[in-house]
Amino acid sequence: MAILLKALRAMSLTLAAGGALAQVGSPVNSGTAAVLAEDLAPTTASARPDTPNTMMATVSPEERRRLMRQSLAWSSLSLRERINLMTYKVEAQPDLTWDDVISSMRHRANKINLKFVGAHLIHKEIEAITGKPTPKVAIYHFCDALVARDLLDYSLEAAALLPCRIAVVEDSRQRIWLAMFDGDIGWLDGATVPGRLPDSLQEAISGLRRGLEEIIQAGASGTL
Repeated sequence: MAILLKALRAMSLTLAAGGALAQVGSPVNSGTAAVLAEDLAPTTASARPDTPNTMMATVSPEERRRLMRQSLAWSSLSLRERINLMTYKVEAQPDLTWDDVISSMRHRANKINLKFVGAHLIHKEIEAITGKPTPKVAIYHFCDALVARDLLDYSLEAAALLPCRIAVVEDSRQRIWLAMFDGDIGWLDGATVPGRLPDSLQEAISGLRRGLEEIIQAGASGTL
């Protein structure tokens, strides 16, 4: 439990410190840096190899709330700014229709061998329930089963993140945007982190992220 809490706290600190630096250009204060360094220090327990495909101890709701409140106190970012920080997004070219964007995404996914596994047309569901029109929003799911298996062997909790998702949304001005959770883990390069990803898995995840970015770029540009 203690190791998991350290990891969660370190991740919160990383987002808070790195986000503040990226968004406002201010240096991370020495207190935050010191806590981050302490939380990332290796421990004897964390050095032991983990059993593949197993769940870690559950963090209680109370402890999770406490950790997240601490991370809010360590950063000047608002909650909306934090969500923005964790999002990769691209606006589609204005001459493209909704169908153009989706067609280009599907073609590019097929081209790079990233399997399309489903879609959730949220706006249609809302319209069916309310009887009123609503801005379009749909979630498209993609998967690389082999990368997923390796990731789950490392952290079975990562199943909550699967499959990979790309959202296509229409904003208040009828502009189309493509967005995904930004799984860029480049910040791990050269970092000393207990229980870090194996190099092969880190490269596979990075490659998967590049593939999703390619799908988004194709959809936004209308490129087949």
